[in-house]
Amino acid sequence: MNLMTKYAVVTVALVGAFTNFIACGTQLYKTSLAGDDVPPEGTTSEANSTDPTSPEFGLHAPSGWVSLPVIYRSDRTLSAVQLAALQAAMHTWEVAVGKPLFAYKGVHASVTGDTFPDLFSSLSDRVNGQYVDSDWAKTGKSKQVLATTIWTNPNNAYQLIDNADIHYNSDLYLIADALRTSPVDDREVVDMQSLATHELGHLLGLAHVSDSYDSSSIMNPSLIIGEGLATRSISVGDVKRVQKIYGCNATACDAELTARTIMQSGEHYGLSDKSKSQPAH
Repeated sequence: MNLMTKYAVVTVALVGAFTNFIACGTQLYKTSLAGDDVPPEGTTSEANSTDPTSPEFGLHAPSGWVSLPVIYRSDRTLSAVQLAALQAAMHTWEVAVGKPLFAYKGVHASVTGDTFPDLFSSLSDRVNGQYVDSDWAKTGKSKQVLATTIWTNPNNAYQLIDNADIHYNSDLYLIADALRTSPVDDREVVDMQSLATHELGHLLGLAHVSDSYDSSSIMNPSLIIGEGLATRSISVGDVKRVQKIYGCNATACDAELTARTIMQSGEHYGLSDKSKSQPAH
């Protein structure tokens, strides 16, 4: 099969009731992001994330998580390869700040992404879940969406996050190690580590950053997908923005050195230098 380069664009949908429910989704075509950041019902303000002169630029939750580390569990159908890629992506963000950000508490017993009847109901159990959804239609999102991150803001305070889930679309895409995996049954390959690095940026409080402002940012509203294609590094700007939220320790405070270290170690953090991935499902 010929190598295909596809561009995925990331859009944000904001949905709310009495608590803020927020989602980010990744799509397979380029489209404008204008108008996709409508505040949830009950929200009186939101981060000024799109103004480069604002201290909140590139941030949707400037104060980040109420407490660290972010304790999370994995879907029982998440493969070993997918979990390793997810944790490699988490390690990238931890290197960016020089401190632990995540703590794995094992499999979410008897629960998968398909357990929940819709997208936002997974937040109700207060477990920070990493879910694989083989029934994507029930999320209400387009079939072209690769993944979506949802979170809650306590007391409608946009500055903070206290609960979050990420859902990955395994219904229509083969989410794996794209450097070692070929498409199966017409499902295009999406690199799990690349996708997770972007979605974890949202989970930590980062917003989209225009590629015209920082073309190397993992938080650009676009993602290259396909066999043999991966984007696993983060930019100097990404490092600086995540450090605005969580601070930094030791040599991580040198943003340029940290971004360079992550870029040079990208293969080491990932899977391709030590194992051959298999289809996720």
